[in-house]
Amino acid sequence: MKVEVFSQPTCPACNQLKEYLKQKGVTYEDHDITADPNALDELLRVHKVRVTPLVIVDDRKLVGFDPVELERLLTAEN
Repeated sequence: MKVEVFSQPTCPACNQLKEYLKQKGVTYEDHDITADPNALDELLRVHKVRVTPLVIVDDRKLVGFDPVELERLLTAEN
């Protein structure tokens, strides 16, 4: 399972999402859109999203932090 997070340091929901993943022991790749222009470009152009957090679990996307939906994505069969 590949997990990617698009976030920014001043985003409370982003920080909650990352803490949730850490508590669950989920390894993820964090893309800070304020520090990496390529991450911002990917967020906007590829994923067509203008807000953070965006979490991608394999090929499934979740905008925002919804623990119930995130758990569903993390435990879903491919």
